[in-house]
Amino acid sequence: MTRPRPFLLLSLLAFVALAIAACATERKPIRGFDKPPPGTIVLDADPGGTVVIWPIFAGTDGSQVFRARLNSQDAVIMSSQDGYDYLDWTMPGGWTGGWDNSLTGIPPGTYVVEIDSAGQSWGKSAPLAVPAGGGNRYDSTVQNPTVVFTHFDDQVGSWNIDPSTQDADPATDEITVTNLLGEDVAVERCMISGGARTSCTPVGTVAPQAELRTVETPMASSKTDHPALFIHLASDASQSYQRDLALGSGVSGSAGPACQIERIFVTGVRQGPSFSPTGPPAFAMSTCFGNSSGPP
Repeated sequence: MTRPRPFLLLSLLAFVALAIAACATERKPIRGFDKPPPGTIVLDADPGGTVVIWPIFAGTDGSQVFRARLNSQDAVIMSSQDGYDYLDWTMPGGWTGGWDNSLTGIPPGTYVVEIDSAGQSWGKSAPLAVPAGGGNRYDSTVQNPTVVFTHFDDQVGSWNIDPSTQDADPATDEITVTNLLGEDVAVERCMISGGARTSCTPVGTVAPQAELRTVETPMASSKTDHPALFIHLASDASQSYQRDLALGSGVSGSAGPACQIERIFVTGVRQGPSFSPTGPPAFAMSTCFGNSSGPP
């Protein structure tokens, strides 16, 4: 009988071991990556911070996919299959003002926030401090750091809203009106009674590409009886935005502890996104309330 040579036995055993290893159960994500790709930051801090992003773009008719970046690192999240995926979101086509997004689970720190599409940067913010514990985007007890990007009518810009800069009075809202138009914008303070504006007094006029800051005290009042800021073209009051200064539900623009620092961008009358051509046109956008406003 011919005996197998020792090196053949060893080779056979090695082959069997490799076969067993190849057949062993190995958890692989269905999509995404096993490990965070190079040049990324994982949004999984607990408690992590939150940043709200408002892109105000005049985009193409079709939707567009954007990617968030922090300090030049692409944001990634854990997928439902225990892998890692880039944090992408789809923005509707056409005018994007009023459509926000948020990043949560950010490790506390200071970040330059950026949004990117197909390798093209649509803007970078100034450094912004992101504290821990921002929580839910719609948490009425917390105002999160916010970045606004503009990209329309041959103008590009970015603005930070940092809640840590608010004044010491929690009962007031610090509102800045930013005029991105080429003509004057008037700001008035009015009483809303029975759904109509009464007793309006001037707050100021905002020159083209300038801004006006005002400190307002919202009132606890009914849906039909409350003060408001009335922002409109100086030459045409029918093109306007109303920022209600009212506490409580049922009033558009009702202010609370989550909106003590606010910026209202006057962009001119713009139609909503392409998928909703019948939606109401927007004259301005608030970093707290989007395009929503009270009666015209």
